[in-house]
Amino acid sequence: MRQLIAALLLLSLAACGFHPVYAPGSSALAAGGPITVEPIRGRSGYMLRRALQEELAIGLPGVTEPATLNVILKENLTRLAFKPDGAASRSSVIASGRYVLARESGAISGRVDAQTDFTVPASSYGDIAAQTSAYDRTMRELAKEIVDDLRLQLSVN
Repeated sequence: MRQLIAALLLLSLAACGFHPVYAPGSSALAAGGPITVEPIRGRSGYMLRRALQEELAIGLPGVTEPATLNVILKENLTRLAFKPDGAASRSSVIASGRYVLARESGAISGRVDAQTDFTVPASSYGDIAAQTSAYDRTMRELAKEIVDDLRLQLSVN
């Protein structure tokens, strides 16, 4: 009896035009636009890629054909100020991204930088949490800078 009800439910969903968004062969990828962001190495690379996918969800002006965005990420944690006992009290995350947007009509490349400063908490766990948060904020800022730079270059061309 349960199998019959499940079968009837699936048939009624199919009759109304229901299609799973994330099913193989669906148009979910097309909804995000024609730009594919290649994987970027490391945790920060993963965060940068996610932020780029969010920023590029609406697409770029004039980019209608499929395109691939490749980013090479470099990041650095710098200790800026120290307490009298030698422990860091202020730090900075600096990241730079070299990117290439490859498409059939040509390639666009550039380099952008982002920086986030933060106060180091007294506890070691607090320092780790502050660093993680700073890296995440820096990757979101870097993604915005990359997309803004791409929009600027596309508006000039």
